[in-house]
Amino acid sequence: MVIYIDVLMVTNFLISYFLFMAAAVLSGYTYSRKRIIASSAAGAFFCLYIFVQSRSFAADIIFRLLSLAVSAVTAFGIKDKKKLVLQGACYILLNMLLTGAMALVGLKSTAVYNNNMFFYFSINPVVLVAVSAVIYLLILVFELVKEKVSPQKIYYMDIFFKDFTITGAKAFYDSGFKIKDIISNRDVIVAEFEKVKEYLPRDMQTDIAGFLQGSYNGVKTGFVPVFFTTLSGGGMMPAVKCEHITAQNKSIKNILVAFTENPLGENVSVIFGTDIKKQL
Repeated sequence: MVIYIDVLMVTNFLISYFLFMAAAVLSGYTYSRKRIIASSAAGAFFCLYIFVQSRSFAADIIFRLLSLAVSAVTAFGIKDKKKLVLQGACYILLNMLLTGAMALVGLKSTAVYNNNMFFYFSINPVVLVAVSAVIYLLILVFELVKEKVSPQKIYYMDIFFKDFTITGAKAFYDSGFKIKDIISNRDVIVAEFEKVKEYLPRDMQTDIAGFLQGSYNGVKTGFVPVFFTTLSGGGMMPAVKCEHITAQNKSIKNILVAFTENPLGENVSVIFGTDIKKQL
């Protein structure tokens, strides 16, 4: 069988991309498309291992484990161990399903050749990529449907900073909330500034109000910008790292609190998404 390196790498890149995207969607956590693209590129490079001569079964297993670890860490990061384990498990599950499907096809057809669980296809690679894309789209549709029917709930949340605390904030869980700090990869909650400003130090109130009104003249209270995108466009919000938040008798650390001048809803002062909901 003739194997073209360019076709091999492009095919593996696309399959890896769809598998990682599907794993990210299934896990329910937010994800970085740039990290997944980088991981897929690494997967395309790893596929060149099939050209190594005199491979052994043990070497194949070690290589698979190492490439899996590198790819998963590249795609999902290591800051949140629970998130990495869940998304890695989803990726392994999807790989097993794809491997099983390819092995079954190999038993029934000469279109797939199996050599120690490395699969060689004599079919058009576009067909294989198209099938992977369809699987990903089905998972994405499933996730969208799940988000529409998932319950949304009000939580009472305390937000602890170094020198002050926002107590008894009514926090709304929105499964469609996807804002995340792209620089530090921290989870973000958004607070309506007018409803929580009474808890903030006076100088922080002044700085944040100035930023939101477009008249900010310099950093005095140490807040950082959080960038976001929506269907109607994008923007930037001022945010402050809190010590931790508590809700449902559970505590979560490493959270950024961003402030917005837009109303979040009647009797709601804070909004958060699935990444934080999974920890409550």
